[in-house]
Parts: sequence; C-alpha cells; structure tokens
Amino acid sequence: MKNQVVGLLLFGGALSVAGCTSANTGQNPSTSTAGAGGTGGISGGAGTSATGGDGPTTCRTGGSLAPARISLLNDKEYANVIKDAFGVDFTPENKANETGDYPLNESAQIGSVNVLKQYYRAADQVAGKLKPCGDAAVAAACVESFLRTKLPRAWKRPVTDAEISGLMKVFNGGLPDGAPRALTLVMEAALGSGAFLYRTEIGADASGTTGSVPMNPYELASALSFAMFQSVPDDQLWAKAVDGSLTQPAVLSAEVDRLLALAPSRDNLTKKVSYYLNVEKIVGTSKVFPEFTPTLKSSLHDSATMFLKDLVWNGSLSDLFTSNKYYANAEIAKVYGLPPVQGSGLVEVQLPPERNAGILTHPDLLASTNTHTESDDIVFRGRWIYLNLVCGVTLGSPPTNAGDVFATLKGTERVKAQQRNAMPACGACHNFFDPFGFVSEGFDAMGRYRTIDPGDNMPVFTQATIFGQGPDIDGDVSSLKDLADKLKSGRRVADCAVAQLSKFTLDHDPKTENSCAIQQIRDNFAASGKFVDLFKSIVTSPAFATRDLDTQ
Repeated sequence: MKNQVVGLLLFGGALSVAGCTSANTGQNPSTSTAGAGGTGGISGGAGTSATGGDGPTTCRTGGSLAPARISLLNDKEYANVIKDAFGVDFTPENKANETGDYPLNESAQIGSVNVLKQYYRAADQVAGKLKPCGDAAVAAACVESFLRTKLPRAWKRPVTDAEISGLMKVFNGGLPDGAPRALTLVMEAALGSGAFLYRTEIGADASGTTGSVPMNPYELASALSFAMFQSVPDDQLWAKAVDGSLTQPAVLSAEVDRLLALAPSRDNLTKKVSYYLNVEKIVGTSKVFPEFTPTLKSSLHDSATMFLKDLVWNGSLSDLFTSNKYYANAEIAKVYGLPPVQGSGLVEVQLPPERNAGILTHPDLLASTNTHTESDDIVFRGRWIYLNLVCGVTLGSPPTNAGDVFATLKGTERVKAQQRNAMPACGACHNFFDPFGFVSEGFDAMGRYRTIDPGDNMPVFTQATIFGQGPDIDGDVSSLKDLADKLKSGRRVADCAVAQLSKFTLDHDPKTENSCAIQQIRDNFAASGKFVDLFKSIVTSPAFATRDLDTQ
C-alpha cells in the first residue's frame, strides 16, 4: 500500500532568519522560542512570560497539548492495527520512504483515487488471511459475530447495531459470488470506513469555538495507545475505556505504568528518542570509504539502538554525555579502534579515552551527522547539536549564490569556515552553530578518531568559542568532552528534549497550543532526568486528556 502520509513534513521547512548559508535538509529544527542568549523552550508558567527568538510569549492556563483533530492512520499504524485487531500480518503494498526524520504530518489525507484503490487492495489482502469462522465454512452468523467482536477495537469505538446491519447487507449481497468474495466485500467496507482509517480526538462536543473539551474514554484510550505503541488499545486498556474508568487520573496513571513495561511500548518510545537524536539517519548515510560497508551501517544502527534502549529505561539524560558504554562487534571494533571483539554479535565494550564525551563521540552519530561522503562537515555536525540538542533559534535559507561563494574558499575545513563566517550574510547564522562542529574535528567523516588534519597534515585543532546560547553553554571549549560537560550541566538540553519528544509522542507540536502544562512537564524532566518519566509525564498530564478547540 502506498504511504498514506503523503509528503512527509521534513522539519527543515520554510524558516524565518534571512541570509543564512545553511540549508535545513535532513535536520529537525527547534521547537524552542529561545534566541541568542535565551533559555529555550516554552514560557515559565501560568501567566508568566518568556522571551526568545520569536519574541515574548505567555503560556495558556488550562490549555491542551493538542487540538481537537481527526488523524489519518499512517502505514505503520495501519499494519499494527490489522495485526492487533484482527490477528493477521499485513505488509503495505509500497513501503514508505525512510528518511531518518520522524514521519509527522497532521494534514495527511487520501489524496487520489489510486490511493483509495490501494486501500481496497489492502482490505482484500487482509480478507484473504482471515478465518472468521475458524475451520468451518464462512457463513453469515459467524461473520456477524466476528465483526461484533473485532470491529470495536479496529474502529476505536463501539459499533452500532445499524452499522453491523449495513455491513451484513454487504456480505449477504456478495454471497451469490461465493463466501470468499462476500468476506472480501465486507472487509473492504469495514477497512475502507473512516472509522477505521482515521482516529478522532474531538470529545463529546467539539462544536464550540473556544476552550477545550475532554476526550471520551475511547478517544483517550486510543490517544494513549497510539502514543505508546502506534496501535489500538490492548484488551486491558480497552476494558478501562469500556467501563469509563480510564478518565480517572489514578486509573490512567496505573495503565501508563503497565504499558511502559510492555515490549512494544519500549521499542516505540526508544525509537522516538532515536529520531530525536538522529540515530535513524545512519541507515541512509553514504561514505566513499570501503570500510563503510552495508553490514557496518546496519551494525552501527543496531548498536545505537541498544545503547538508547538501555539509556531510556535504565539511565538518565546526563548519561548521554558521560557514559562510556558502547556495543560493538568485530567489524565495528576493528574499523573504529575499539577493544577487540569476536564475531558479528554486538557486545558491551568500554569506549577508549578519546571517546569520553558519551554520544557525542559515538561512531554512528559522528558518521550520520557528517553529511559529506568523504570530507569533514563542520556545518551539519554543528547544526545537529545546535538544533537537536540545544534547540537553537530556527535558521533561514542560504543566499541563492551560496554554492558559488563556497566554491571559491580554500584551505582546511576550519579555514574555509572562518572565511565563510567572516561574510555578514553567512556569519549571521553560521557563527552560532559552526563552533559546535569545530570541536568534532578529531573525528573523520565516518567517525574514526584522528590526530592529524588531512587538509594540512597538522595536528587537529578542536578549540572553539560558543556564544549566543546562554550562560550555561557559552564560552571556550577545546574538545567534545568540554562541550559534553556544558551540555549536561544546565536546563537547555533537558528543555530541548521535552520540546522534541513531546512533539513525537503527541504527533503534534504542543508549542502551537502554548499550554502551561508543558512547563510542568519540563520541570519534571529537569528534576528526574529519566526519559521514562518524561513520557509518563506527557501522557498523564491533565492537558493530554483534553483537546483545544481554539489555539488563537
């Protein structure tokens, strides 16, 4: 099935600061309102103001974390729902293009007749795998029982007698062509219904124009399950929706604790952290070096996933910058000079002293954030830290002649960067994020440690001065370890993580609603530092259980 999320919203869209030489392709811009010298994130509490790159803001007391909305299932969600509601595996006709960016698109819709036809073919494929009557012949009585049992979770709400009656008319109308054809027709109707293809979060009455509405128990259960594992509620969560108890905060909190212990939730939430840190981009990274084999890339991705899974469920935010734990196999160890390992399986190793800045010195991140295939990439390594870790002010598009200008620059990558940054139209942006890239010069384009700069055969120079990011980050640094020490010491990284991960958890940027609830979530995460606590804080917030009717 064709990817229904047409035109993935790559987070490098149109931005506001003019005259910047850095394109936004392949990076997730900040959701922060902080500019030079700001603190990042959203305002400090009910009735308080925050200043930043987008000007002063005041958070909204009682605001929700998302608007009232109707959302189309994406391909992964579609396949998950088929598996969890009907018990059969489904493979989309055409797999979505994996970009390494989180696939967020709230405005997705069925854009053509061809896509609609693919939905019908998908329903046909599902129907061919179903056994609504077990090993007995397909008959109306057991098909009706099957629909009454399975459809409520698939449709994410109770199914009425009238709806069942309508579906059975479709089934009975197809019987002259044989029971298999009748089953196919009824599944085309059931899976082509808006009740299946869309998720609603509109509450009991979304006809108003202002304020917020509480989601009904079924919407709340679905909002929670899709946030946690991208599918419909499991049996226990569904039961709490059916009896209405899920709307009670204590019941919701207990269900969240239960779901957080389940493997599908842990895998999904770890993947969100992986998107936040750009780990998913390693799969699509290309290098000219013969050592950078497809098996190495795959192993680097798996290694990073193992590290993040351990971090998310057993560690804390500071471990991103202090842990010397890594997972390597024989190929990774040989290519990157790590302690020797035997075989292709990944095992835990301790990183050597030159890689003493946690994830900032992980081979996978150093390779994927260096977008060039062979040469150093100060710009995008710097932008990754600037945008993903500290949520710097969003950046503008490069001058139209930027490529021609860059082609005239000579010298090492640092020398060329210094020449570029001396130009007012370029330095206005690059001087904010290039310093973050300067300190990574001790590692080549695929993340191997080095002491000599190949541009001039001189010792690598990793000193830089960071400015405009606030007192907890600004100042001189001489290595990635110095930078890591700065990043772990203040609120900037923690608040940026909340901005990124709340967006991925909600499939919506809550900055739009500017709810004061975000401040409480930020404070909770700053105090805890644990990612598992952050996810729980988001989905148990009172603002998660409501939806805004008007965010103006």
